[in-house]
Amino acid sequence: MESVTGNNNSSKPQIKIWVLVSATGLGAFLASLDGTIVFIGLKTIRDSLGVSQNAVQWVILSYLLTMIAFSTIAGDLGDRFSNKLIFQIGMAIFSLASLLCFFAKTLLALIIFRVLQGIGATGLVANGMAIITRFTTKQNRGLAIGLNSLIIALALSIGPILGGVITVYLRWGWIFLINVPIGIAGLFWVQVIIPKTPPIEEKRRKADVLGSTFLALFLFLMVFSFSIFASIFDEVSLFGSYTATWSVICLGMSILCLIAFVLWERKTENPLVDLSMFKNRRFAVGIFSAIFAYLGLCVIIFQLPLFVQDVLGLSQIETGLIILGTPIAMAITAVISGYLSGRIDAKYITTLGIGIMTLSLVFGAVFTRANVKNWVLVIIAIIIGIALGAFIAPNNTSVMSSSPENKLGVANGMLSLSTNFGFSLGTALATSVFIYSQNFFKRKIGVIFEDPANLFVFSQNSFQRRIGIIIENPVTYVAAMKVLFAVFAVFMFFSTIFSYFRGPDPFKRREKMKKRN
Repeated sequence: MESVTGNNNSSKPQIKIWVLVSATGLGAFLASLDGTIVFIGLKTIRDSLGVSQNAVQWVILSYLLTMIAFSTIAGDLGDRFSNKLIFQIGMAIFSLASLLCFFAKTLLALIIFRVLQGIGATGLVANGMAIITRFTTKQNRGLAIGLNSLIIALALSIGPILGGVITVYLRWGWIFLINVPIGIAGLFWVQVIIPKTPPIEEKRRKADVLGSTFLALFLFLMVFSFSIFASIFDEVSLFGSYTATWSVICLGMSILCLIAFVLWERKTENPLVDLSMFKNRRFAVGIFSAIFAYLGLCVIIFQLPLFVQDVLGLSQIETGLIILGTPIAMAITAVISGYLSGRIDAKYITTLGIGIMTLSLVFGAVFTRANVKNWVLVIIAIIIGIALGAFIAPNNTSVMSSSPENKLGVANGMLSLSTNFGFSLGTALATSVFIYSQNFFKRKIGVIFEDPANLFVFSQNSFQRRIGIIIENPVTYVAAMKVLFAVFAVFMFFSTIFSYFRGPDPFKRREKMKKRN
């Protein structure tokens, strides 16, 4: 296996790629494993704590929104102090928060500990890729990122099955406790393997506290506005009859925060986000494409498990086996696309990936019904995994390679932010679209969306397998799922077009010119 050295100092010790990725990959493994396990166990947590679907989504959103708020800050701290140090601090916080989640007895306590867990996760994901970038070259970076994506895919693969087994045979708190021994082992392994990573900038600059605040408020209020809207039809809503009004207010405030953030970043001497980086078309398109890619994934990760358990009556383990198709397919294609990203222009591979995701969502909108076969859902999950695997590695390589050497941590933080923003926005938006669509179809009581035979098959299978679980109207539930798939397919279609116009990779273009000469 090829050895690599630091980009800025050739005197640094050589590190084999697989050793480098094994150390930084532990952080990615922890964050990814935690995600899929929680998604599969979400229904069990909901039933155990006696809360609604709209309320339990905050177990996910609190974690993701925290990562949104602190990702760029963690990346900036890594650049100014030490990527390795911030990475290790993040792993320690994440492990402690996971232990606290195990002992949580209420939804509020769990959400608070998930916030702390999110703070730790930002140190991991915002600096892990930066460490890889510092110890690789443009020629082998794609392979390293592809291997890192493989580790993520392995965590995603283990998560659904492990989450299903834990929620069936153990208390749901164990899905958090398993992070603790992995985190402790990771602390020691990183300390031994990764050399010191001194500050990238010679002179430490002041932290952009005000810019960080504006950015955090913008992202939080944007997602929160959709989450509020999702409760508009609830019998008991936090905002009562003013739910829609507060949703609009939060959306408007988020836009004001975005404007304030841009104006401040252009004015301050030490901006948190160098807006000039977005003048690079490859960087800008890569960031926004990542948002839409993960926005599409959340339909499979968040909404589909609830559908197969509530409507099809499958167990958590069976649900995990269906969702397993996504990370397995992603694992296979991630390494391949990472290898190809060093030889084929990223815009072709990423556009193909997003295009495949669009087709899979269209497939779901057409074939989802009350008696849908399990293999149909597995095919949808596999296609999504192929699409993401083809997209992630070349897109990340394109973004990181287009970033200035002294902004690698911030660039990686932006990639992490785009991932979590896509997941958060997608979760809140999917909940809003689903609930609104379902209530719309309930009012259209005379319209039949499914063959009556399908309803009979559903009733027979569901009530045989889950006595006492009564779905109010599976016809409207399925119709709402169709709308959900269709709406997100439209998002992915426009993202496919957008991704193609990222522009060519300059170093590949130079290599082609050299070969011609």
